[in-house]
Amino acid sequence: MPRVVPDQRSKFDNEEFFRKLSRECEIKYTGFRDRPHEERQARFQNACRDGRSEVAFVATGTNLSLQFFPANLHGDQSIRPSSTFSHTIVS
Repeated sequence: MPRVVPDQRSKFDNEEFFRKLSRECEIKYTGFRDRPHEERQARFQNACRDGRSEVAFVATGTNLSLQFFPANLHGDQSIRPSSTFSHTIVS
């Protein structure tokens, strides 16, 4: 699948893969499974701050390696996410 499609909303609403992922379900952080819970939480938070994370949708077995705000990966801190994207809940 291409990284960007012309009509993203239509693709999201109509494709079975995205319909499955849009349902409410458990998502788990998949990094550092052998480490204690508190350390995994800290590593997840740090990875998110660095603009990356690995997560899995438990119900479907779908694993994603996320990379967001790539400018931050190169040390360019002038690009900041809007408040819409900065409200993350970590449990």
